[in-house]
Amino acid sequence: MRLNDRAALVTGAAQGIGAAIVAEFVREGACVAAIDRKNDIEQICRNISGNSGKAIPYVFDITDHEAYARCVEEVAKQHGKIDVLVNNAAISFYGDIFEDSVEQWRETHQVNLEAIYWGCKLAAPYMAKRHWGRIVSISSTQAIATEGRVGAYAAAKGGIISFTKSLAVELAPHGILANAIAPGCIHTPMSIIDGVDETQTELFKEWYVKRRKIPLARPGEPWEVARVAVFLASEDCSYITGQTIVVDGGLTSTF
Repeated sequence: MRLNDRAALVTGAAQGIGAAIVAEFVREGACVAAIDRKNDIEQICRNISGNSGKAIPYVFDITDHEAYARCVEEVAKQHGKIDVLVNNAAISFYGDIFEDSVEQWRETHQVNLEAIYWGCKLAAPYMAKRHWGRIVSISSTQAIATEGRVGAYAAAKGGIISFTKSLAVELAPHGILANAIAPGCIHTPMSIIDGVDETQTELFKEWYVKRRKIPLARPGEPWEVARVAVFLASEDCSYITGQTIVVDGGLTSTF
C-alpha cells in the first residue's frame, strides 16, 4: 500500500499505460481521478477495485482548460489535497515533413505538451500548500532515438523531458518532485498502426526479438511502466527529481 490515502490524477486513463497506472495506483491504496475524453473510462473505473483505493471517472478533453480546472478543483475539494499528477494522455500520427500539416502539429502539441503544462500549473499549488507532491510525465524513447514520420510526437515527447527538468528545479523548494518515464515498445493500442499490431509483424519478430534489437526480446506490457510510476509517486522516491527513467527492455542501449 505504497500510495495509501494519496489523491492522484491520471490523464489518458481509458487504455494502455494510463489504465494500467490507474489500476496499480488503486491497488496501492490511492484515490484516483481517472481522466479521459472517452466514455470507456467509466466502465474501466467500475472494473477496478482495491483494498482502500478507488478510481473515479472524469470524462473531458484535457485541452479544454476550463474543464481541466474544474476537475482539479473538484478533486482537491473532495480530498482536501492533491498528491500526485500523472501526465499520460497522448496522441500521434504518421506523416513526414512533406505531407503533414500545421494543424496536426498543433493538435499533437496541445495534447502531448501544452496540456501537461496546464495540468502542472493547476495541481502544483495544491501540492505546494502541503509541501509534498509528485508529478510523473510519460515521455517516450522517441524523444531519445526517433524514427521518421513522427516529428510532432517526438518533439513533444522531447519537450516533456526538458520541461520536467525545469519543473524539478522550480518545485524542489516546495517539496514537489517531478520526473518522467520514457517507455519503449509497449504493447498498447498505440502499437496498432493502420490496423496492424506492429509487435506481431515479421519485421518486429525478426529484428527486435530474434536479433534482440530489444535485448529482452519482447515488447513491454503496460503494467511494467505502471510499476515505475508507482515508485515515482511514492515515498520510496525521495531523492530523485528532474530525471527520465527509460523503460524499454534495453532498446536504446543497442542504438
